[in-house]
Amino acid sequence: MKPIKFYFEKASNTYDQSGYIQKKVAIHLLEMINSDFYETVVEIGSGLGFITIPLIKKISFKRYINIDISFGMLRKLKDSLKMSCFYINAEAENLPIKPNSVNLLISSSTLHWMNERGSFLDILSLLREGAKFYFSIFIPNTLYEIKEASKLSGFGSLYNLKPSSFYLNLLDSIPSIRYKFYSQQFIEKYPTVADLLYCLKRTGTNFTENKKFSGKDSFKKFCQVYEKYFGNQKGVKATYEVLFIEGQKISHAHRDLPLIP
Repeated sequence: MKPIKFYFEKASNTYDQSGYIQKKVAIHLLEMINSDFYETVVEIGSGLGFITIPLIKKISFKRYINIDISFGMLRKLKDSLKMSCFYINAEAENLPIKPNSVNLLISSSTLHWMNERGSFLDILSLLREGAKFYFSIFIPNTLYEIKEASKLSGFGSLYNLKPSSFYLNLLDSIPSIRYKFYSQQFIEKYPTVADLLYCLKRTGTNFTENKKFSGKDSFKKFCQVYEKYFGNQKGVKATYEVLFIEGQKISHAHRDLPLIP
């Protein structure tokens, strides 16, 4: 099985044209972020800048650090920004950033790829007192249509997304963290099932831990089942469910207070 980095590197030339849902999610997350000055901003999973490019026009900062698993995407982002930022090619699980050094931490459509609870906690350790963080994370109802069609046809598999409780329980375990959250569903329409699968491939989000090698008959049955239950004359639908989190690291003296606006 190829690592997830392979899929996103391969998609670096097609991500912009096919990342419809990622762009919508980035816009929602962007609206949550306050216009303010942040000395050090770190974005995990910058990609091609779906949130980066509008965010740097909304806030002011001393340094902005873009981190992504794909070197190709970082290179394209650097060409697009044409400004003085930092670019680090690294996995979210192994960030070369010092703890207690970040004033604003952002991650859109990325953290669901992390498997270990310790990695999520390590990310939160980057925050200074008073620092804000904003995350958008895909959760299990995402692409449930594919899951159902796969069960009935024996074709395909999906990456196992973690439930909201996984992230919220970890946040609750940190006394210095205050946060609020909500989840939202997005519905995308595609002309055909093949178009949906092609879109996933072109964004690198076709990665799964349990790749199945199936024949043409299984694929045909998968498409028929999908169209029967989740399609009409106008095409097929795909559901995405996203957890949005806004939070802040507060000082010991303010631990009994709610999230600071």
